[in-house]
Amino acid sequence: MEGRQHVIEFLTKCIEYADASILRKQARGDTEEIPQWETYREFTRHALEEIQAGELNRWFPKENPTLHQEASKHTLDDMEHKARSLFLSNLVSPRPLVMLGTESNNGIRNLAPYTSVSIVANSPPLAVISLSVNREDRVRDSLINLRENGKAVLNFLQPNQENARLVNETCKPIPREQSEWDAFEIESLESNKLIMKEASMAIEAEVVAEHDLPEAKASLVVLRLTKLIVPGEHLPTESVHLLCQHGLNRLMATPTAWDYNIDSNV
Repeated sequence: MEGRQHVIEFLTKCIEYADASILRKQARGDTEEIPQWETYREFTRHALEEIQAGELNRWFPKENPTLHQEASKHTLDDMEHKARSLFLSNLVSPRPLVMLGTESNNGIRNLAPYTSVSIVANSPPLAVISLSVNREDRVRDSLINLRENGKAVLNFLQPNQENARLVNETCKPIPREQSEWDAFEIESLESNKLIMKEASMAIEAEVVAEHDLPEAKASLVVLRLTKLIVPGEHLPTESVHLLCQHGLNRLMATPTAWDYNIDSNV
C-alpha cells in the first residue's frame, strides 16, 4: 500500500521533529512547553506503531485483485467509448503531460496539452504523438502547424496547482487565429519562442513522418528529438518530478515515493 508508506514516512518525520524540538528547548532552558511536545511525540509514536503493525490497514485503499482468482473477458470493441477510455487510460498511467508548442506559417503560436507522447527509440532519438480530431471533428491546430512547418517543442511542467490550472485552460479550443500564449500571458524564452519560461525542461523536435491510425480519426506523428533544454549547465542526475496525468483527467506528480531499481532497461 503506497498510501500507507507515505503516512509512515510522514509520522516518522513528525517524531524526529518533535525530538529535535525538545532537545532545542532543553538546551535553551525553555521547559514550559516540553510536556506538550512529549505528549505529541508519544501519541504520534503510538499511531505509527499501529500503522506499522497493520492494525489500521482498513484506512488505506486495498490492493487490486490478481488474475489467479476467477477472471472474466470483455471485448473492447463492445464497450462504450467512455468506459473503454477509462480502463485503457488507467492501465497505461501515469503519463507525462507535455505542453506542445507549435507555430503556424502565419506566425500564430499554439500551445496545447497532450499525454499521448511516447519515446520509441533512443538512437536516433524518436518520439511519437497521437493527434486526434476534437469532439467537433475539427483537426487540431497542433497537427495543422506540424504539417505546415514541421517544428515543435515539448514542454514539461512542474507538478503544482498553477500548472494544473494552465492545462485546464489550454485544453479548451480557441479560434485558430488566436494564440494560447497571448490569451493566457505565457512567457517564452528569447532563444525559442515555443519554449515556456516556466517549464522544468523542454525538447525541440522536428516531424519526420505522419501515419493515419487505422479506423481512427487520428494521426500518429513521428518526431525526431533534436535538442534538450534544461536549467543550468548540466543534465540532471536524478529523476525529475513532472506533471503527469493518471486515467482520463487526474493530474498528479511523478515519480512517487515507492520505487525499485531493476538490473536492466525495459
